[in-house]
Amino acid sequence: MLKETFRRAARILAGLIAVALLTAAFHAVGAVNLTTAGFAYLITVLLIAARWGLAEAVSASLAAAFCLNYFFLSPVGTLHIDKAEDWVALMAFLFTSLVASQLSEVARRRNTQLEQRQSEMEQLSLEKARTQDLASRAEAARQSEQFKSTLLDAVAHEFKTPLTSIKAATSAILTSPSLTPEQRHELLTIIDQETERLSRLMTEAIHLARAESGKLHLSRNLHGVEELVQEALKQSSSGMNGKRIETQYASSMPKVNVDAELFVVALKQLLDNASKYSPADTPIRIAAEASADSVWIRVHNQGAGLSERERTLVFERFYRSPATRGKVAGTGIGLSIAQEIVKAHGGFLDVESGPGMGTEFSIRLPLSKGDRQ
Repeated sequence: MLKETFRRAARILAGLIAVALLTAAFHAVGAVNLTTAGFAYLITVLLIAARWGLAEAVSASLAAAFCLNYFFLSPVGTLHIDKAEDWVALMAFLFTSLVASQLSEVARRRNTQLEQRQSEMEQLSLEKARTQDLASRAEAARQSEQFKSTLLDAVAHEFKTPLTSIKAATSAILTSPSLTPEQRHELLTIIDQETERLSRLMTEAIHLARAESGKLHLSRNLHGVEELVQEALKQSSSGMNGKRIETQYASSMPKVNVDAELFVVALKQLLDNASKYSPADTPIRIAAEASADSVWIRVHNQGAGLSERERTLVFERFYRSPATRGKVAGTGIGLSIAQEIVKAHGGFLDVESGPGMGTEFSIRLPLSKGDRQ
């Protein structure tokens, strides 16, 4: 409080000095009339009011009125005023300077308040943005934890069936010495198939976890489309249930710049999906073609087809169609994995389907100038 009082006293003194310097300037110039001096003093008072405040402006107004009376109103050099119009002029100046000072003070305070409000709004905006950012991070962390929990539940549930089959087959082999070679071979085949299924489930879970964490790094090289499709078919052979495969490749297909391991995983997901949802006596059709800037790979099955709503949900993690959830094995993450891998390559994965027309998944990969060979 004492410090502020000293500051105000210093400002009042500075205002008085400003009036004194202006008066000295008038005497140095000479031939300054009452009107000019009055306007000059009034402007000085307004500047003081705008810069410092009302108390400083009032002090300067009184000093300016004194100087006008002493140096510019007759008789000059005295505080006596002879003419009534001089009294009116002096009072008008004093009244105008005080009112103008008050108005300037009000404007200064409003400007200060506006600046404070603007600062408060900026602080609130920053705080709101910070709160939203923290909320987003918390939601992302929550979703990540939920994702991990759901993935663990799904994988654990899917692991249960092959592990049960493997356990039953190995127990039968170990406890039944009278098994025929055919029976033993059948049980070993079951173990082999279910072990491969476990490996596939682990691969799906690992790739989805990598995609979720943003660690889906690509090691790209040029590969032929037919080569990639054949490798995916080779890896999917045990899960294709003997389905007939029909392939069609356009002539002079360009090579694609992809991570072969990951891209084969994406193709394999589409093939496994086609095998699961197509009737036993219908083929799975694979077609590839190229345009000026893209390569298209299509996998078609003649299953029951998807509704419009299901087409919007089919790429969501863990989505399973209610019509087949209890009839067809799966985790609901295969198509999500395929989509993430295709996106990582700069392409997109689309689906066309409908009752009676089957389902076709289409991969579009963009071609750069160096890809065409």
